[in-house]
Amino acid sequence: MERGRDLIKLRLEIPAAKITKGISDIEEFQNVTIRPIIKFQNDFLIQFYSNHARGYKKDWGSISNEKKELFIENSMNKNQNLKNTFIGSIIGYFTKEEQDYYFQNKSEVNRRIVQIIKQRVLSNLPII
Repeated sequence: MERGRDLIKLRLEIPAAKITKGISDIEEFQNVTIRPIIKFQNDFLIQFYSNHARGYKKDWGSISNEKKELFIENSMNKNQNLKNTFIGSIIGYFTKEEQDYYFQNKSEVNRRIVQIIKQRVLSNLPII
C-alpha cells in the first residue's frame, strides 16, 4: 500500500479545472490538488457546516437566505477554529510532496482552500 498513490486515486476529476501553459504554480496546485480533494470531501464539508450553523443559530431554518449568507461569510472569515477544521480536512489528503509544497506556500494555500469551501457552502445553501 502506497499512501500517495491511494490518495490520488480517491480524487475526482474536474474537467473545468484545466491546466494550461503559463498558469502559476499555485493555480496549478489549486486545480490539480485542492479542487479535487474539496470535491471528494463535499458531503463532509456541507454536513459539517450545516451542523456548525445549526449549533450557533438555533433558528437556522427560519432565518432568511440573506442572513444565512451573511452568517456564512462572517463565520468563514472570522472563525479561526472553523477555518482550521476545514483546512485540516483538506490537507489530510495531501501526498508527501503536496505537503512539502503546502508548507512552502501555507498562507496562500490556506486562503484558497477557505475561499473555495466558502463558495461551495454558499452554493449549497438550500440543503444546509
